[in-house]
Amino acid sequence: MNTRLLITYTAFALCTGPSALAWENVLQDPGFEGYRLDPKGYYVLAENDPWKEITMGKASVVFDAGRWTAPADMLRERPLGFSPGTTGFDGMGPEQNKGRIILDQYVTRPDLFTGAEQYYEAWIWLAGSGNDDDNGPDRKDEVGGWEILFFDNADPSTWQESKAIEHHAVTKDFFGERNTFVQVAGFGKVPARTKAFRMRVWASTWASASQPSKYNTEVAIDNAHFAVLGAPNMLMNGNFEMDVREGELKGWTQPAAWPFPRNGMKPRDIVNAYGENFDHGTYRPFYGARWTYGYTTYLDGWPRDAFTFGQSVKYDLPPATPLLLMFNWIQNIADGGKANQLRIVGSYVELVVEYLKGNERLGADGFRVDWPVPKGPGVVGRYDQNADTAYNPRFYLDPPKGTDRVGLHVNFVVNMPYRDGFAHITSAIDDFWLGPADPASPRLRRASESPR
Repeated sequence: MNTRLLITYTAFALCTGPSALAWENVLQDPGFEGYRLDPKGYYVLAENDPWKEITMGKASVVFDAGRWTAPADMLRERPLGFSPGTTGFDGMGPEQNKGRIILDQYVTRPDLFTGAEQYYEAWIWLAGSGNDDDNGPDRKDEVGGWEILFFDNADPSTWQESKAIEHHAVTKDFFGERNTFVQVAGFGKVPARTKAFRMRVWASTWASASQPSKYNTEVAIDNAHFAVLGAPNMLMNGNFEMDVREGELKGWTQPAAWPFPRNGMKPRDIVNAYGENFDHGTYRPFYGARWTYGYTTYLDGWPRDAFTFGQSVKYDLPPATPLLLMFNWIQNIADGGKANQLRIVGSYVELVVEYLKGNERLGADGFRVDWPVPKGPGVVGRYDQNADTAYNPRFYLDPPKGTDRVGLHVNFVVNMPYRDGFAHITSAIDDFWLGPADPASPRLRRASESPR
């Protein structure tokens, strides 16, 4: 959950029209409007729909969640129509609900990938009923995400998962209020030699490690998205890969110019979070290789402290062009059975964005980014805290009229006072991106709103 910092800033004119710099969603039928009820009363996709139900996803859409609560960010992408949902488990037969939605789409546009360095953004909106109250080893679940396989040819008949150039994926246990949608987003670097890709979106009511069973958990998905970012990163060394030595933060100012209250820690290079290294495997779409900065209790102890850094960049875009700010973050617990401590301790990130005209501050936006743990007392057990998964917070910014520079200030805060029974934690941030936003970007947010 992200909440605004208390920052006083001047009012400014809001941009209400679309940006001319559009990052096109290349997925067809991103809202899954191809579903229809057949004569037997089953939800089925039109035969020519670009999405295809696969494996356990066949015949598993059993209700429409289009009346569930959708955040303003989601509705600005498109009005909700049909939102495929599933619950329970009826069996493994071809026309039986398996409690899972799994959909594939092949994208083979020849004009999409240029061979130059490119970056993409992707997401799915995931909804849950908030009924995962399993406090033992996980059986119930309300979870979903997306996977992308990149291929070096545009002939899907030759595609095999083992032959993909890279496999990128983001997974999240549902972390919203009951019967609402949350965004499961990510961004990364398009692998070299990519010609086409397969995108899979999915959601499940039971955990992969368990036997299928009929639970009362409910999940739904909507508004799938994949776009190639059409402008370069405005930040210098956003992924820290220009650094030669640990903590150098070339192009950044350390400490940040913004007067955050703590800055006693040094950025530590974190190469994994009790798993594989960030430059391959399960941590994609992290695209940093040598440097990913954060904290680990094994080496840094149990402090209440922080490290800060910042950067100021030219804003030489057309007036009123909205901006997108995002980064990648991961956090994990050495003892998975104690992941529920992420609800009370761990790390969080504070961001301040200044809008400048020369030396004059025209305004500022502030965000506190907390780890996405499920909401509500008793909603989930100790295993579902999104530990060991990449999180991609996204913020849409409206520079006021006259802005010629934008300053970004980052505060990586560690809140880890020792208590008997606490497990060790590792947390890391990387891949900061600031650039023009696409026309689906929400641009009417006020300081009182809580961005997700």
